[in-house]
Amino acid sequence: MRIATGYAQKVALDGITDRQAALIKSQEQLSSGKRVNRPSDDPAAAAEAEKVRSRQARMDAEKRAVGYAQQQLSNADSTIGDATSLLQNARETLLRGANATNNTSDRFTIGANLSAIRDQLLAVANRSDGTGGFVFGGQGANSAPIAADGTTYNAQPGTVQVGQELSSPVSLDGRANFTASPTGAGTESIFAQLDAAIAVFKDPAATAASAAAIAQSTLGSVDRSIDRLGVTRATVGERLNAIETHLKDIENGTIDNASRMSALTDVDFAAAISKMAQNQTTVEAALKSYSTISKMSLFNFL
Repeated sequence: MRIATGYAQKVALDGITDRQAALIKSQEQLSSGKRVNRPSDDPAAAAEAEKVRSRQARMDAEKRAVGYAQQQLSNADSTIGDATSLLQNARETLLRGANATNNTSDRFTIGANLSAIRDQLLAVANRSDGTGGFVFGGQGANSAPIAADGTTYNAQPGTVQVGQELSSPVSLDGRANFTASPTGAGTESIFAQLDAAIAVFKDPAATAASAAAIAQSTLGSVDRSIDRLGVTRATVGERLNAIETHLKDIENGTIDNASRMSALTDVDFAAAISKMAQNQTTVEAALKSYSTISKMSLFNFL
């Protein structure tokens, strides 16, 4: 069987091209640190790697959402603490007001103190969440959710929830906590109750007995508000604990994904270096072989 010189040269050139391609691939793997730089390098590994990337993208989105909830709930916890402190101050002031020996001047001073506490409490109840909303903004409010009268709630009651795997609130219901707190006989606004007490204490015509009576009844409202905020704060605390656990799970999942991605796509440097050296040797051998073949001609044997 005769093999034409031109055909032999073509075969040699094809071999050189294939070996050079293998060498370039080895060099690319060492340069990038990746065994799979394109789907054609390993279709099965590339497909699974894409699934890992998608899973990590979902985890990253969940981490951002839950992290945002953590930030908002931490702010809410602090706000609840401030509101509770103010209500404790109101309670102490009312206890002083329940003393039937207070004179008109004493009662007016107590009323003024209650008025200042009431205004501070309203400011806390309308505190911004730092992202354009309000801590007690319910399902969303474009302006302060609790009106100046303390009885009107200018937002949709409820909460805004974020997160897919772990749904968490990023706002609190101001209506249930301030303007329409549940009682055994219905609902009440703590601001309305404080306003009623302030009006009596500042009224020079009010008697010591009437002031003491309103102080006692308002104390009940304050205590119920403190209890209500305590329940809300406990719920916030439970959710913060759940978020912390969830974030740890996400972090562990991220580590697992990184490990799996590395196993699928990262290069084995020792093997890649050995492979590159082997490819380089074969390319050099092929080039020498081609050099010899290219010089061959029938005229050399005539």
